[in-house]
Amino acid sequence: MLFLDRRREGRSGLSRVLRAAALAAGIAIPATLTYTLTREHAQALADAEQRAANTARTLAQHAERTFETVDTYLRAVSSLVGAREVGVPTQALHAALREQFARTRLTNIMVIDRDGQSIVEAVAFPPRPLDVHDRDYFQALRDHSSSGLVVGQPITGRLSNKLLLPVARRIDNPDGSFAGVVQALIDPEAFRGVYDGIDNGPDSAVSLWRVDGTMLVRAPWAPEMIGRNYATGSNYRLHVPIRDERPFWSPATTDAIERVFAFGFLDGYPIYVSAAIARASALAGWHKSAVAQGGVAGGLTAVLVTALLLLARELERRQTADERTRASEARLRASEERLALALDAGSDGLWDCDLATGAAWSSDRWWRMLGYEPGELGSHAHTWRVLLHPEDAPHAERALTEHLEGRAAAYECEHRLRRKDGGWAWVLTRGRVVARGLDGAPLRFVGTQIDISARKAAEGQIAHMARHDALTDLPNRALFQERLAHKLAEVHRYGGSCAVMSLDLDKFKLVNDTLGHPAGDALLREVAERLRSALRVEDTVARLGGDEFAVLLAGADEPVSVGLLAEHLIAAVRAPFPFGDQRMEVGLSVGTALAPIHGLDGEALFKRADLALYRAKAEGRNTHRVYEAAMDEAAAERRTLECDLHRAIEGGELTLHYQPQVTTEGGELVGFEALVRWRHPERGLLPPGAFISLAEETGLILPLGEWVLRAACREAARWERPLKVAVNLSPRQFQQADLPERVLAVLTETSLSPTRLELEVTESVLINDKARALGILRRLKAFGVSISMDDFGTGYSSLATLQAFPFDRIKIDRSFVGNVEESPQAAAIVRAVLGLGRSLGMGVVAEGVETTAQMRFLVSEACDEVQGYLVGKPQPIERFADAVRTGAIAASSGAATAA
Repeated sequence: MLFLDRRREGRSGLSRVLRAAALAAGIAIPATLTYTLTREHAQALADAEQRAANTARTLAQHAERTFETVDTYLRAVSSLVGAREVGVPTQALHAALREQFARTRLTNIMVIDRDGQSIVEAVAFPPRPLDVHDRDYFQALRDHSSSGLVVGQPITGRLSNKLLLPVARRIDNPDGSFAGVVQALIDPEAFRGVYDGIDNGPDSAVSLWRVDGTMLVRAPWAPEMIGRNYATGSNYRLHVPIRDERPFWSPATTDAIERVFAFGFLDGYPIYVSAAIARASALAGWHKSAVAQGGVAGGLTAVLVTALLLLARELERRQTADERTRASEARLRASEERLALALDAGSDGLWDCDLATGAAWSSDRWWRMLGYEPGELGSHAHTWRVLLHPEDAPHAERALTEHLEGRAAAYECEHRLRRKDGGWAWVLTRGRVVARGLDGAPLRFVGTQIDISARKAAEGQIAHMARHDALTDLPNRALFQERLAHKLAEVHRYGGSCAVMSLDLDKFKLVNDTLGHPAGDALLREVAERLRSALRVEDTVARLGGDEFAVLLAGADEPVSVGLLAEHLIAAVRAPFPFGDQRMEVGLSVGTALAPIHGLDGEALFKRADLALYRAKAEGRNTHRVYEAAMDEAAAERRTLECDLHRAIEGGELTLHYQPQVTTEGGELVGFEALVRWRHPERGLLPPGAFISLAEETGLILPLGEWVLRAACREAARWERPLKVAVNLSPRQFQQADLPERVLAVLTETSLSPTRLELEVTESVLINDKARALGILRRLKAFGVSISMDDFGTGYSSLATLQAFPFDRIKIDRSFVGNVEESPQAAAIVRAVLGLGRSLGMGVVAEGVETTAQMRFLVSEACDEVQGYLVGKPQPIERFADAVRTGAIAASSGAATAA
C-alpha cells in the first residue's frame, strides 16, 4: 500500500506539474506571438517609411535632372534673345529654337513678347497665333524681374489641346526692362512613364508638385486632381515650407486614406516630389504572416496543452505522447521560423541549410533576384560560394566562420553574387544558427538575402559626387589633396619625385561677362577635357573652383620636362573654343612646385605652386613659372604690407591729396578729386598704385574707401566756396547693398551738401550684376549726389552703359588725352567722346592734361573741364588755400612749372 500511495502521490505531483506547464504554455505562446507580431508590425511600417523616402529622393533626382535640362535650353534662348540691342530675326530664331527642340523631349519651345503674344516657336514657322497674357507663369515673370525658372499651372494647350506643364524664363531687354518670356511645354507623360513603373502597393501614389501646393502630375493618374492646390492641408503646412524630407504618417487630404508620406525637394527649382504608401499596403505582408503564425501558434498551443493534459491523465502513454509532441514541435518551430523570416524579409530571398548533410533550401525569390530559375544550380549549402565575387570572398568567409564558431551573435555581410547574365548583384545576407549539437557544432543555418544593388549604385554615385566636380567631373579639391598626400608619402618612403601645378585661366571673366554663364560653363568643360587629354593616366587634373585647376604629376625628374608639359597645356588651352557661331579665347597661367626639391608637405607644396602662379600672372600671364625661394620673400613682404595697411587705416597714417578740376573757358576752379596717399613709417609717402590693388584683393578697400569718403567730405565742408569734391568708388564697395545709406550717413555726419559730392565709378562696377549696380547708382543719384564715369572708353560696353544709366559726367581716360598731339586716332576718339557727351547732355572732363598743346586742342573742341599736371599736381589741400578762397587756380598750383 505504501508503494502504491507513493506511486499515486508521484503521479499526482507530476500531474500538477503538467497542468501548470499546460497553463504556462497557454499563456507564453500567445504572449510570445503577440510580442513577435508587434515588433514585425513596427518593422513593416519602418520599411514602408524607408521605401517612401527612397522613392521620393530618387524621383526628386529624376525631376531635378529633367528641369535642369529644360532650364539649360531656356537660359540659352533667353540669353540669345535678351542680350541684343536689335531683335534676332524670327526665322533665325525659329531655326535656333528648332535646333534646341530637336535635342529635347519637349512638346514645344516658344518665345512670347511682352504682351503675351507668340512671336516664334520651334515646331512651326511662321508661328501659330497664341495669347498667354492671362497665364499665371507669364504674369509672374512680367511682374517680378528677379524670378528664375517658373513652373506654371497645368494647362490644356491652346494649340495642342493636350494637358501640358508650362516652364518659362523671363527675357530682359539690355536695360533690364521686361521683353517677354521663353517657354517650354512638358508633356506630363515624361513623368508618368517613370511614375507608373513604381509599385508600392494598392492605394499608393507618387506626385509632382509646385512648392505652392499645386499638383502637377500623379500616378495613378487622376486628372480631376491635376492643377488643384492643396496648400491648406496639414501635410503641406507642416512639412513643405521647411523642406522636411522625413517620412510621416497622415490621412491623405484627397481621400482620407492613411499613408506614409515622404517629400523630395529640388535644389534651385520650385518643385518637389511626394511618395505615399498606404498603411494597408505596408502591412499586407504582415497581415498574411500574422494569420499564418496565429494559426501555427494556436495549433501549437492546442497540441501542447492537450498533450500535457493527456499526459497528466495517462502517464502510461507518456513516452509515446512525448516523442510525438517533440516531433510536432520541431516541425512547427521550423515553420514558425520560416514564416518569421518571410515577414522580416518581405519579398526578399530566404534560405535554410542543414549543415550536417549540406542540403539547402532557397526560396524562389532567392533564385530569381539573380536571374536563375528555382533550383537551376542545385540545392547545396556551397552553391553561394560558386556565385560569390572573388574580391568579397575573404570577408564573407571570415564573417561566416565567426558566427558558426559562436564568436558573433549573427551572420551579416554585404557582398556580390554573379547573376545569370554575367553581371554582379550586390546583396545583404543575414542569417543565424538555430540548432547546435551537444558539442556546440552548428547543425542548422537559416537566413535572408536582400538585393541592395540600387543602394550600392546610389552610394557609389554619392561618393563620386562628393569627390568630383559637378560641372567637369574632374576630381575636386578633397580628392586632389588625398592623392597628393598619398603620392608625397610614397616619395618620402621609396624615393622618386612628383610635381604640383596650380593653373588659372586668363580672361575667363570676360567670357562670362560678354557671352554669359552657359558659355563660361561650356568653356570650363572643354578646358577640363583638353587638360585631361594632355596628361598621362597616372597624373591627376582637378578643378578647385571657378576657373582654378590643379595638376599632380606622378613623376617629375627633370624641371625641363615639367616646363615643356606646362607649355603644352598652355598651348592646348590657348586654341579657340567654338561656341555656337562665336569663338571664345582664353589663356592659361601655370605655377609649379616640385617634390622633394620644394618640400614634402602637401599644403606647403601647394602654396608654393600658388606663389609661382602669382608670379606668372604678374609677369604677363599666359606663361609658366617654377617656384623659387625668393617668391616666399615676396609673399612675406606682401603679408607684411597687408598688416601695415591694417594699421595704417586704424592708426592715422593715411592722408588725402587733392587735384584741381577747372573749366577750359576762363580757368575757373570747379572742384577737386580726392586721392589717397599712405605715409608709411619706413617706406615714406606711397602712391595709390603701391597698395590699392592689395586692398582690393584683401577686402581692406571697404574700410579704406569709407575713410577716404569721410575725410574728403569733412574737408570739403570747411571750404569757403561751394566747390565739388570727387571721390572714387571701388567695385568691391558696390557689393554692399547699403552703400547709398552709408554715403548718406557720411554726408549727414560731415554736414556736406549731397550736391557737392561727385562719386567716380568705372564700368567694372556694372559687370557682375548690372541690374543691382544700376539700382545702387539710381538710389545715390536720388539723394542729390553726382555720378561720374571714370576712365571712359577703356571698358567693355561704354555706349550700352551710358544708355542704361544717365551719368552726370564722363571722364576721358588719360591714355587718349595724352596722345592727341601724336595720334590722329586718339584725337578722333577724344573728339567723338566730346560730341557724345554734348548729345547726351553730360558734362565731359579730360584727365591727364600735361601740355599746353593738349589744352589748346581741348579748348578748340569745347571740352567742359580739365584735370592734370598742367592745372595742378595732387597735393595737400593746404597748398590750394588761396585757390579755394578765390577760385583762381594758377596763382597757387604751380601749373606753369608743371607745363
